[in-house]
Amino acid sequence: MGFYLRSVNLDLGEDNDLNIVLNGKDANRIGLHEGETAMVGIGEVELYCDVIETDSKVAEGEIGLFEEIWKDYDIKPDTSVFIDLPEASASLDAISRKLRGETLTKDDLMLIMKDIGKRKLKETEIAFFISTFFNPGFNDDEIFWMTQGMADGGDKLDFRGIRDNGNLVADKHSIGGVAGKGITPTLIPILAAGGLVVPNTSTRAITSPAGTADVLEVVMPVALSKERIMSTVKETGASMFWGGSLDLSPADDVIINVERSLRIQEFQKVLVSIVAKKVCMNITNILIDLPYGKGTKLEDPEDAKMLDREFRKLFSKFGIGCDVITRFVKGPDGRCVGPNLEIQECLKILERDDDRCESLEKITVEMASRLFENTGKVGKGVGKKYAQGILDSGRALDKFWDIAMAQGATKRVQAKDIKPAKLSFDVLSDRTGTINYISNRALVTIARALGNPKIKDAGMRLYKLPGENVKKGEKLMTIYADTQNRLENGKSLALDLDNIYKFKKN
Repeated sequence: MGFYLRSVNLDLGEDNDLNIVLNGKDANRIGLHEGETAMVGIGEVELYCDVIETDSKVAEGEIGLFEEIWKDYDIKPDTSVFIDLPEASASLDAISRKLRGETLTKDDLMLIMKDIGKRKLKETEIAFFISTFFNPGFNDDEIFWMTQGMADGGDKLDFRGIRDNGNLVADKHSIGGVAGKGITPTLIPILAAGGLVVPNTSTRAITSPAGTADVLEVVMPVALSKERIMSTVKETGASMFWGGSLDLSPADDVIINVERSLRIQEFQKVLVSIVAKKVCMNITNILIDLPYGKGTKLEDPEDAKMLDREFRKLFSKFGIGCDVITRFVKGPDGRCVGPNLEIQECLKILERDDDRCESLEKITVEMASRLFENTGKVGKGVGKKYAQGILDSGRALDKFWDIAMAQGATKRVQAKDIKPAKLSFDVLSDRTGTINYISNRALVTIARALGNPKIKDAGMRLYKLPGENVKKGEKLMTIYADTQNRLENGKSLALDLDNIYKFKKN
């Protein structure tokens, strides 16, 4: 039997999880214990929250709500809140059957996605479900139903007909795993300036020194409401926002948090996650970026071929045109790592600075070319010239700032206005040769030690990329930090050259 308690809005900051605080006497009366899940009803809202017991933070008869609950659902103090033990979910039976090797039905998978999204399942139960991606795995029908269930669980946006674009809505997405996130912030303004509607949703850092959202946030707001996103796209033809600011595919967000704690990721799950997000956005044409090579998420080229095939197949089932770029990488995308330095690098390309990174510009123009041609915006074979013209004319730079201002930026800045942290250290080469390979994993480790992604002006600038020659004593990179302790931590890692670089002797 459930009980009604009076709400207390706790000012303890936001959290990734839904948490409530109960007085120990109330918890015992209801039959709940620390760490267990409770069903919480507030009007029409039904939440499944983790219980924290206390003898002091809330009195008997009260329920303490963390900020992510009272703020998101606009709950006033002293609101009557219903709390009870949750019913056992039928999705647990489906997960058990999958663990035994059975094939699940559409109803099974839709229910699992619904229950995960509503946080009806505990982290350990979700972990068991994640393990079934590895063994026994899922067939094509199961993957489709799971994607559909994940997409149907949250917000949806529709940009068709928003700017005389008919039903055409384009986007680009990378599976990540490579340091440097300069492609998307440079690409989207080119596409929008070229006449495409591109509502791009990006992530914060998961396995990289900075996610695209972390990089963009240096110069513009990225945590946008649905209304702000729609108005930005109507005004400019594009938006570049953090997907976590909306309730897109809520089950996916919960699964990602469990994956992060387990430090695992499986390719079928990556497939479902990305496709579900794009289905929520009603995308009609997508370009998937699959960087592969040593130290990336895809070390085996056969895995890249498999994902290429599976992305095309699954997107087609949802009526979405999919093209895939598989590219062999031997280092980061660009010369900069860390939010401030990465957005500075993007702006240098858009501003046509003589010191811009040409390799980053080249792959960005190639991606723009593919999307322009695949959507029929231009004919086959002329996409690259069309994209380069937009970049060279300054139209892409203007579009970048149009988007930024529509999202809430207060001023337009230049690349030279963005500064790295004040403390720095130059890493010099101890040999002469040609850079053959730079470890993305090593760069991520160094960047984390320097404070990325939270410390936005921390990071590193690389002076030599794979294929370039270096002489003994020349600078390989400069690392930046905001405290001496962080600088020393980064320095100890950056001086281990054999862990970062592989050289070919000249």
